[in-house]
Order: sequence, then C-alpha cells, then structure tokens
Amino acid sequence: MNLEIRRVGPESAAGVRDVVRAAFEARPLLDPPPAALTEDVEELADLLTKHGGLLAFLHGEAVGTLVLDPIGTTMYLRRFGVSPAAQGHGIAARLIDAAVDASDGFDDLTVVAREELPATIGFWERRGFREIRRYSPFVELRRPLRTFLYDVPDAEAMRALGESLAEQLRPGDLIVLSGELGAGKTTFTQGIGAGLEVRGDVTSPTFVIAREHPPTTDRPPLVHVDAYRLGGIEELDDLDLDTSLDDAVTVVEWGEGIAEGLAESRLEIRIIRALAHPDEHADLDPRRVLMTPIGPRWYEMEVPDSHRPPLAEKVNENLLLDFRRCAEPELDTLDPAIPLRQALVVAEHDGRVLLAHNSWSEEWELPGGVIGEGEHARDTALREFRAETGSDPGRAEFVGVATIQLGHERRIEFIAIYRAALGEVVAFEANDSADSLAWWDVVQEFAALSPIDEHLARVALGEA
Repeated sequence: MNLEIRRVGPESAAGVRDVVRAAFEARPLLDPPPAALTEDVEELADLLTKHGGLLAFLHGEAVGTLVLDPIGTTMYLRRFGVSPAAQGHGIAARLIDAAVDASDGFDDLTVVAREELPATIGFWERRGFREIRRYSPFVELRRPLRTFLYDVPDAEAMRALGESLAEQLRPGDLIVLSGELGAGKTTFTQGIGAGLEVRGDVTSPTFVIAREHPPTTDRPPLVHVDAYRLGGIEELDDLDLDTSLDDAVTVVEWGEGIAEGLAESRLEIRIIRALAHPDEHADLDPRRVLMTPIGPRWYEMEVPDSHRPPLAEKVNENLLLDFRRCAEPELDTLDPAIPLRQALVVAEHDGRVLLAHNSWSEEWELPGGVIGEGEHARDTALREFRAETGSDPGRAEFVGVATIQLGHERRIEFIAIYRAALGEVVAFEANDSADSLAWWDVVQEFAALSPIDEHLARVALGEA
C-alpha cells in the first residue's frame, strides 16, 4: 500500500477541508450538524496554526486527515476523517499512530465523538481511548500516552510501592487495579492504607464488595472496592457507603472497563507476574507494575521515582517489558493469564540480521507472526519465516521469551524468540507480509526498524 502521512500547516487548509467534508458528508445526518461541515478554509487555517495537522496520501491522493489542537498537556484530535472510497485500508489507524508521534511531550490524546454514532465511539475505544465524560450529544474519550514501569520483587516491595504512592493521594482520587488472582492487588492496597494511616486491616473486599477504612489522622479515608461482582459502577450508589467518594481515596480492584465513569481522572495500575530468572529470584515471586496516569489530576502528580524505562518502546506505546532466556519446554509453564501470541526468528549470517519490510506498517521487522490455534511456537516461527522471506531458516535455536504491552489496547502478551544461522537467501518475491528484505549489521542505526525488534535481535545475538 503506497500510503504517506505528512505533517501539514495552515497552507494545507484547503486540502484538509476537502477530505474532512468528503468524510463527514458520508456520515448520517446529525442534529446539530458538525461544525466541520460549515467551516471555511480561513477558519480551518486558524485551527491549523496552533500545532498543524496530518494529511494521509494514498497513491498521491489526499484521503485522510486530522487537526492537532493542544490544550494544556492534552492533544485534542479534531476533524478526523478518511474519504469513503479509501476506508478499509487501515488509514485511520495509521493516522492515530502518526498523531501519537506528533504529540511527543503531551500526556494524552483526546477526541470528541457523537452519541448518535456508536460505531465511531467503538472505533476509538478499540484504539485505546476511554470515555471520560458526556455532555449530550457529545462523548469525550481520552487515550493516555505515558506508562510507568516498576520491578517489584516481593510482597514487601509491593506494599512499599503502595505506601510511597499514598504520600501524594488526596480526597476524590480514583485508583483502578487490574491483575489476575494472586497478582498482588490487595497487597498494593495494604500499602496505600498504611500510607494513609487508616483504621482496620485492609483485606480483600470480595465478600462485602466494598470496605471503608476511616483515617486516624487528617488524611482522607480509604474506600476499597471489588468490582468483580458489580454489574456496573453505578451500583456503588446502592452500597449505602458512609463515606462520599469525593471525600475518600477509592481503590477499585477488577475495575478496568467498569470504574471509568467514576471520575474524569484516574490512575490505572496493572500488575503482572514477571519473567523471573530462577538463579536471581529463587525465593521470590516478582511482579511488574504498570502505572498509567489518566486525566489532569494525575499529570501534576509525581509518581514514585523507583520506576524504570521499558527495555524498548515503539512510537505507538508498545512496550517491551521483560525478556528472559530459558529452555523451550518452559513455554508450557508461562503465566496462563498472558497469551503466547507471536514467534519471531532472528536469522543471522556473517554478523548481520535479516529484516523484512512490513508493507502495511512500513516498518522493518524480524520475520515471524501470530501463533495459530493449537500450533507450537517453533512451527509458527519457521512457517512465517519461510512465507515472508522465501528462504528456509534451517535449524532454529530457541532463545527465550519476551513480554510486551500493546500500547493502544494495553494488552499483555508473550513472544517466543528463535535464532537461526542462515546459509543463503533465495531470490525474494514480494508477498502479503513483506515487500522487501534487508541485512542489518546490528551496530548502525537502521531507519524505520521497530525498536522492540531491534532490542530482541541484539538480545538473541548476545549484544544486549
């Protein structure tokens, strides 16, 4: 697909308007009609003066656009549209990825959709945007751009992290906790309770749905909620709590996808089991804690400073959280709550690694793909390598397992990594997965190479 996305300014207002009108005129009639249909070139040029916008060109023709409108630390995406004839080619998703890149230094992306267009709202939700408020007929959705990663080796460290966070909490704060059974959600909340100096033992609220812990000092009370059995967060109104949520710190376990309606701002925390190295953590059960601030309240807060950067990060916030060398049979003992989704091959010859150019994302990547149902990771790796490159990798050596977080969905997945010594590469023919191949020396910077694949290639070759 010959798709190019360009950053544009007020000089491109006429081109942006043409795409916007073509996209918006194809939508159902709305009352009141969207401002985009009546906006003239001068008004659009004024809007583009702030921070510019993006134009997507397919085979040289402008077919998609959006306007970047910064307000404080939030980047609003305005006039988002794709021409009807060009829809179905992934252009909208590519525009969002480009908007993330153009919004470096901002805390989130925000869009305003119409209540009458549930399919549009669903599109934004699939791209990682969460509803923060409604003011009929509008729905405002927000996608955070920052996630902080913490290594937590044991329960004591988990409590300490919660206690450190509690130092900055204030009435009305909402914390949404997610993680499998036994991940450490209640342990983390115990640390918050200790930091707030509340009364009573902080235990799982499973059997009571919500527990209230009054403070012993002038700190706010703690309301600890188990949302697992709630049909919706509105059911909190029926729990007859003595404490108003506006006056308390509210921690909601199992609240992802449920608790968002409680507050415009919230701190989302996900806890996952780490890929522990047995020789380093023989007596420990380590975790990775991911904190994602959403909304202006949390952008002004200093998160606990023990966080570390991910091993690698892509522009669309895909994070490489973890990597562990292990034996291949250990693939069968991975955390069942996290899917083993992909298998990649690091094929090298004479110190260079073979890369495939993804014709859809226009990135250079390690050959590999999605593991089929019932398929072993090794079979996937070899099958996909042959399909993408046309060459046989020969004998492949298993290297280890990576943990990634997919940015727009914040979904956690495992990737199996294999290494092969490639004798030769046969004549290449472009295919559905790759349109060209290239060799990389693992030293020089390689333009448009996925940073995650770059790190994994170096790991496989013992360079990182």
